[in-house]
Amino acid sequence: MRTLRTLLLVVPLFCGATALAQAPAKSADDARLTLIKDVMDQLAGGQIASVCGRFTSELKENLDEDKMQFLWSRVLGLSGSFQKQLSQSTRTIHGLTVYVAKSQFEESKVELRVTFNDDNRISRIWIAPVADLSPEAMESTAKQMVDELRQKQFEQLADRFSTELKVRMPPERLEMSWSHVVSHLGQFKNVKLAAKDDELDFVDVTCVFETGEIVVRVAFDPAGKIGGLWMLPVETNPGDNPQI
Repeated sequence: MRTLRTLLLVVPLFCGATALAQAPAKSADDARLTLIKDVMDQLAGGQIASVCGRFTSELKENLDEDKMQFLWSRVLGLSGSFQKQLSQSTRTIHGLTVYVAKSQFEESKVELRVTFNDDNRISRIWIAPVADLSPEAMESTAKQMVDELRQKQFEQLADRFSTELKVRMPPERLEMSWSHVVSHLGQFKNVKLAAKDDELDFVDVTCVFETGEIVVRVAFDPAGKIGGLWMLPVETNPGDNPQI
């Protein structure tokens, strides 16, 4: 899988103690959706300094103009040139309200995600190509892949892989890995849960065997192909991806 190591910076946000009424909260969201649209327009226009000028002081310490330019160049290298913005929306990720601008580039869709502090300055920023699939479609595909593993349909499963993953993980290696799991945990019984990560394009499928459980993690590339596949202990953290 062609891996994009985008920078994801989390800066502690100051949380006010006074709850906002419904109408002001909606107005604040509307204003911030307009702000993230402007930020995406500035990135598309190459106005990196203007984007960085919107950062909190804490974020500026970690992400200067040169680093931001590098990240933007990586996105362009993977996705081609910017074409148009598609939407602006809010999303709750790990308990934070995140503002999302989705755009169409030549090769894929790209999401810009930011959080704001109370002064509407950017406290966190993330940008990367994303798969054009709904969470439900990803979860369904991941469960189908586990079923193909159960049925030992390794050739059929490998047909879903990206070109890069097919090279790294041919059917015979896939069969060896699955056989290793079965030899230690016994026969596969059922899927306990399939859940897409809130932030990244992968699904964790918790699988129950006779004597234990594992997580089959399925990652999707921007084209919607399977770009990564891991068999992990159930206590694995989201960032842990040892290759099978």
